Amino acid sequence: MQARAAGAYRADSLGREGFIHLSRAHQVVPTAAAYFAGVPDLVVLVIDPTLLTAPLVYEPPAPLPSAAPKNDAPGELYPHCYGPIDLAAIVDVMELAHMSGLAVHVDTMALLRQYRFHRLPIEGTLYRETWRSDDADTAGTPAGTAMIGCYAESLGSVSRFHRLTHDEVWHAYAGDPFVLYLLHADGCTSDVLMGTDPLAGQQVQFVVPAGTWQAGCLLPGGRHALFGCTMAPGFTPACFEAGRVDDLTTRYPQRADIIAQLGVTDGATRLPDTLA
Repeated sequence: MQARAAGAYRADSLGREGFIHLSRAHQVVPTAAAYFAGVPDLVVLVIDPTLLTAPLVYEPPAPLPSAAPKNDAPGELYPHCYGPIDLAAIVDVMELAHMSGLAVHVDTMALLRQYRFHRLPIEGTLYRETWRSDDADTAGTPAGTAMIGCYAESLGSVSRFHRLTHDEVWHAYAGDPFVLYLLHADGCTSDVLMGTDPLAGQQVQFVVPAGTWQAGCLLPGGRHALFGCTMAPGFTPACFEAGRVDDLTTRYPQRADIIAQLGVTDGATRLPDTLA
């Protein structure tokens, strides 16, 4: 709240040492373990260095006396920001658990700058709502909605298993191919390859029927995928239910591998009403 009001983020170290300690992607998890062990609900600020107005300098680390050793490699340098971090330079806020340690590619960073995605609760998917119809029924459900989403390996953005009460139309826009994993009500399962090359067997558009458990992620080696989803009636938090690993594995044992990867293991399965 203070950062939003001031228009910039200031860490305590800026006043004490004259700079804010930052980390490169591969340094985040070791740094969190050394300096923030036991601290709950840690999040990672993803910073676009091209949008910083303060100087960014790569320097040797200066461990705090209370910190556990990080076993840095010889010559390891850390980024230090010699001034406040502009809010415009913070292009994503993600849970530490989603951190892959992979550097964010410049093309993926450009998408973050362009769309300023939010994170969908439970799933952690990067998304941005682009249209919500002004026409609604008596319960307040809009006639239709549209969103743009982004899967990104370096940012841990995937779709975890969930089902919706209405049909959902998927569209592939740009980037690498991705797979929609579908668990049908009759016990059957199917995979849909989405992408921008229909001559290579990729679907540029696909309808996921209401009530179908669905999840999605990039193919191995993919960098990012830009996609869209439209619904009519439109999306509301009430139409969403996430799928737990144990429940889905019992019903679809033949897909236990992908369910273990993309199912929900704990926490809520319903979105907060305040999302929309």
